[in-house]
Amino acid sequence: MLFILLSGVFIALMYLETIKKGMPVKRWLFLGGVFGPVAWCLFNVHYRRALIRNIGLNACLWRA
Repeated sequence: MLFILLSGVFIALMYLETIKKGMPVKRWLFLGGVFGPVAWCLFNVHYRRALIRNIGLNACLWRA
């Protein structure tokens, strides 16, 4: 029962974060439901790598 509740919380959290950062939603919702907090770490690493790949290492990036 607790696993189902935590999965629902992480699905909602991943949905909000993927919409905010413009990442593919279905993939991260599935991973958030299955892996929970591990998916959050993977999401942040994937987002950072995609950002660096698109803007380059030496670019100046202002984030709020």
